[in-house]
Amino acid sequence: APFVGIIARYWSYWSLAVVGGLLSSTGYFLGFISTSLPVLYLGLGVLSGLGFGISTFATVVVIGHTFTRRRPLALGVCTAGVGAGMIVFPPVYTLLLEMYGLRGLFLITAGLFLNNAVLGIFLRSSQRDVQQPTQTVMEGIINPKLVKSGKFAIFLLFNFLYIFAFSVPFTYIPLRATELGISLPLTALLVSISGVTSMTGRVLIGMIAGNLPRARPWLLLLFISLSGIVMNVVPFAQSYVTLAFLGAVFMLFTGAANSLVPVLVVDMFGTDLLACSLGLIYFIYGIGSMLGVPVVALVCEAAGDNQWAFHVAGFCLYVSSALVVVCNRMKTPEGFFQTNDNVKKIPDVESNMEAIDISVIDLPEPVGTPAA
Repeated sequence: APFVGIIARYWSYWSLAVVGGLLSSTGYFLGFISTSLPVLYLGLGVLSGLGFGISTFATVVVIGHTFTRRRPLALGVCTAGVGAGMIVFPPVYTLLLEMYGLRGLFLITAGLFLNNAVLGIFLRSSQRDVQQPTQTVMEGIINPKLVKSGKFAIFLLFNFLYIFAFSVPFTYIPLRATELGISLPLTALLVSISGVTSMTGRVLIGMIAGNLPRARPWLLLLFISLSGIVMNVVPFAQSYVTLAFLGAVFMLFTGAANSLVPVLVVDMFGTDLLACSLGLIYFIYGIGSMLGVPVVALVCEAAGDNQWAFHVAGFCLYVSSALVVVCNRMKTPEGFFQTNDNVKKIPDVESNMEAIDISVIDLPEPVGTPAA
């Protein structure tokens, strides 16, 4: 992800989205033809993950550049597709696995993700980064302004702990369902139910945060803290309904928090450093996601109880919410929680239309009848 930020200075964002779609599709196609575990790791782990990261990066940056007044709502609607995918894909994958087997599932998935390359062609931005000849490659990846910012360092630590905890429920809630004797189809339905609330939370927070710019950090603090409470309650769930409810509430809060992160990045540094800062944040996301489940598994193995996974996740969420408060208290010129008043404005289509008063435009009167 950090290297994509410098590549974006030379390539258009739509071309990055196309490359991301091709890489993710190629990764699953390698899974279809693979006969060894290393090739499977390369396809499903490296290529598909790289493709998803590039596509997500390009999409979020374009939205951040294009919209100003309703940026939170635009990002909420954009990322709501994550929730929609959680609704659709688990039951579809279960059905495809039963009908075509694992290799058939990989091949069909490769075809589905190839559509990302087609849709990426339509990705356009009202502003794109231009090449800066005086800037080195390393400065494009890690901007000096970001390195010198204490708030950005705290923000990166917040994102690491948050995504570390966020990755845990996707493994341990289904495991908890298995311990309760819940069938595999119903366990897959848990993810779909959570997808509904995740999509809802992303859109709702976009509507709320757009009207309350100064409340955005406190909304993030609220949602992260509530997510930690939910994690601590999950071990006490003894029925499918309770487990589904807690999973849905967790995804409601984290879906809203996920949509707030890029909005606060723009509030912090503006659109000029959006690509660089977001690239570093997504890099931290990858590290946190990679370490979350293995580290928690070691804790559970040492404690002899899988319920410790939820307690560790809850603790990390509490610490990350405390870091939000720390960032809010830190006084620096760039100001982590500044509003859009100090951010470079990029007019969007809606703002341009509202700026035009068609009532004052004088149109010439028709003269005569045009000849046949």
